[in-house]
Amino acid sequence: MHNNQVHSEGVTENNEPQKWWHRRWVVIAGISFIFLIIIAVILSLLLKFVILVPKGSETINATGALTSSTTPPLLTTTTTTNRQSGWLNTGSMNYARRQHKASVLASGKVLVTGGYDGPPLESAELYDPSTEIWTVTNSMNYARRDHISVLINGKVLVAGGGCDMNTRFDSAELYDPSTGTWATTDSMNNARAFHTASILTDEKVLVIGGVGSSGLLNIVELYDPSTETWTVIDSMKHARGYHTSSILKNGKVLVTGGLGGKIALNSVELYDPLTETWTTIDSMNHARTSHTASLLKNGKVLVTGGSNLSHDLNSAELYDPSTETWTTTGSMNNARASHTASLLTGGKVLVTGSNTAGFHMSAELYDPSTEIWTVTDSMNHGRGHHTASILKNGKVLVTGGAQDNKASNTAELYYD
Repeated sequence: MHNNQVHSEGVTENNEPQKWWHRRWVVIAGISFIFLIIIAVILSLLLKFVILVPKGSETINATGALTSSTTPPLLTTTTTTNRQSGWLNTGSMNYARRQHKASVLASGKVLVTGGYDGPPLESAELYDPSTEIWTVTNSMNYARRDHISVLINGKVLVAGGGCDMNTRFDSAELYDPSTGTWATTDSMNNARAFHTASILTDEKVLVIGGVGSSGLLNIVELYDPSTETWTVIDSMKHARGYHTSSILKNGKVLVTGGLGGKIALNSVELYDPLTETWTTIDSMNHARTSHTASLLKNGKVLVTGGSNLSHDLNSAELYDPSTETWTTTGSMNNARASHTASLLTGGKVLVTGSNTAGFHMSAELYDPSTEIWTVTDSMNHGRGHHTASILKNGKVLVTGGAQDNKASNTAELYYD
């Protein structure tokens, strides 16, 4: 009996481990199955919310939260990027200069010519927007300031100007970007500075008024690039300098204001290239000189600021070619003269700087759709008598000028 009891207990002890391991494997299998289900759910969520493109009008806000509407799924998605407008310094010119001129070449580079910093300058230099570097190119044949500079047939025509407030030039010369050289061309019939130049639809250059050797001019002449000759044509009704001229969409040329002896003018004249004659039209609401005129995308002309010889102006007005009339529009936030105005790609007008004390650095934007001016970021450097050029990338290059009667070599870019 004792032996049988021992045998029976031995069998019991041998079977217990097998039952315990069997139960453990069942538990492990169950846990593994649950773990696989969890992994599958996580992968499904990742595929739905991270890897796949959101459907319909689903958008992700700044905090990363996902929102959705019942709008049917779209075939495309749109990404928007906020661009900040403002000013950035770019490479400085090799020479400080004011009352110089700038022309954008067919290559996209900018040619800056003349001006003065003490004595007048014959130097010229090129700005490359791709490198933001200035390179000195060949100098003009004559040092000059307060001249005109226009791009015709790929070359730059420079004409007139002076070496001081009393000396005027009739000389003209052409810059060839392909060789970087200057060549003299036929001289104007009248020496002049503080004049304007407009390129007509036939590529001829209309040079208007200015200050001559004996005073203000009403004389007008045409430059023909095919013959490189100047021809005197019908004169304006009023002698004027420091005025503006604008090519309208109908091909006519609008001339506004300027200096008329000891007074500022509010008179306006219209030149018709087909008849080569001038017509006096409705006057501006305000007499002004050293102002700006910009052709807007809607065909109207925006005139801003200037001086009435008593004080500088913040007023602005619009010319409508369809009615040949003037209407006042919103006034600028700051009075300014000897400033610049640039038509941006979006249709707004950027006004920069001034010769008016206290507003050298200021800039503001005009919106033609609302006729309202908005102050924008100030330039990094104060300036008046400077230049502003619209580059092919839409940026505005501002160069040189003067603050407190000191010429500058600085340049900066405005990002719209």
